[in-house]
Amino acid sequence: MISAWTIAIGFIFLNSLFVAAEFATVAARTTVIRKSSLSGNKLACSLLPILETPRRLDEYIATCQIAITFSSLILGAYTETQFGPLWAEFLVSVFKLDHSLAESIAAVMILAVFTFLQILIGELLPKAVSLQHSEQIALFMYWPLRIVSIVLRPFIWLFNGSSVALLKLLGVPASSHKHVHSLDEIALLLAQSKDGGLLEPEEHERLHQALELSEKTAKQIMIPKPNVASISIELSMEECYRRALTSKYTRLVVHGTDVDDVLGCVNVKQVIQAWFKDGQNANLTDLISPALIIPENLTLSRLITLLKSKHSHVAFVMDEHGSMVGLVTVGDILAELMDDIDADEFKRPEPVEVLEDGRIRLSGAYKLHKATKFLGRMPDSEAETINGLVVEILERVPSEGDVVELDTAIITVESVEHHTATIVTVKRKGTAQNV
Repeated sequence: MISAWTIAIGFIFLNSLFVAAEFATVAARTTVIRKSSLSGNKLACSLLPILETPRRLDEYIATCQIAITFSSLILGAYTETQFGPLWAEFLVSVFKLDHSLAESIAAVMILAVFTFLQILIGELLPKAVSLQHSEQIALFMYWPLRIVSIVLRPFIWLFNGSSVALLKLLGVPASSHKHVHSLDEIALLLAQSKDGGLLEPEEHERLHQALELSEKTAKQIMIPKPNVASISIELSMEECYRRALTSKYTRLVVHGTDVDDVLGCVNVKQVIQAWFKDGQNANLTDLISPALIIPENLTLSRLITLLKSKHSHVAFVMDEHGSMVGLVTVGDILAELMDDIDADEFKRPEPVEVLEDGRIRLSGAYKLHKATKFLGRMPDSEAETINGLVVEILERVPSEGDVVELDTAIITVESVEHHTATIVTVKRKGTAQNV
C-alpha cells in the first residue's frame, strides 16, 4: 500500500512539474531571459530562441500539455487498479456491502480523493509558484522539457498537426504562442508594478503617459494656429530682422499670402546673421526649412516615425480642407511625457499662476488632459483645451466674467480675445478663499 501511494504521489508531482513549466514558460519575461543570456547564463541562451520563435514555443508548450495529459491518465488508471480492489474489500468487510456496490463506491472515492490531490498539488500549487518565479522555473525546467520533447516528438507532431487541420476545417486561423500584450494589458502590468513597489509613482506616471501617447493624434497636442508665432514671406528683410530680434522663440513659421500657405520655418539666429552679413540683399527664402505637412488625425506613433525619417523636428497640421490648424514639434511630444519640459519654439506661453486667494490662473489654451490636476473630475467632453470646454458648456462664444461650474471646480473667464477665452481662473470647490 505504501509503495502504491508513493507511486501515485509521484505521478501527481510529475504533473505539477509540467504544469509549473507550462505556466512559467508562458509568463516568463523575454527581457529578463535576454538579460540573463547576455550575462552568460547558458540555460538562458538556450531558452531565449524558443521564447522568441512562435513555432518552437508552440512545440515547447505542446510538450508540457501532452506530458500533463499522459501523467493524469496514467495516474487515473494506476490508482483504479491498485486501490480499487483494496478499498472495495475494506468496504465489504467493514460495512458488509454487496461486492459490486462496494466496487462502485470505491471507484467514486478514488476519483474524489485523487482529483482533489491532483487539482491542489498538481495544478493550483505549481501554477501559483510558477507565476511568482516564472523565469527561474522556466530555466530550471529547460533540460527536462527538452528531453521529454524528444521522447514525445511523434505525439507532438501528431497532435499539433491534427489541431491545425481541425482549425482549418472549421475556418479558424491557427495562432501561435507569442509574448505580446495589448495596450490595456501593459497598462495593467504597469499598475501592478507600481502597487508592488517596483515602480515609483513618478516613473509609473511617465510610463503611463508614454503608453497613452501612441493613441493620441497630432490635433490633440498641436499648437493651435492663433498661438503660432509667424511672419510673411512678403516682409522686407529688415522687418524680418526686427521680428527675429524681438522674438521670444528660436524659430518662426514663414507663410505666403496667408497663414494657411505654409512655406516652412526659419531659425531667428540665421535671420539675424543673414541681416548682418548681407543686409537688405539677404533672401529669407534661402533660410526656410521645408514644411512637413501632416493630417490632423495622424497618430503620434506614426508622427514620431515620420519625423525621424524626414530628419525634421516640426510638422504642420492641416485639416481636411487644406487649411493649417496648427503645428507639432518634438518639444510638444516630449512635453506630453514630462510636464516640466519647456521646449516650445513657436507658441505663446501658457501661464500658470497661483493667486493669493488660492485660485489658479491659466491660459484658455491649456490642454484639457493636463488640466485635471487643477479642475479635478471633468464631464465627458470632446474639447481639447479649457477654452473648448468652456465653449462646449456655455454653447456660445465666452465673454469676460462668464462662470462655468464643474463637479469639483469653478472656472471664471478673465480675458477674451478673438472670441476665445485666453485667460481663466480656476477655484477648486471646498477650498478656502481669502478676501
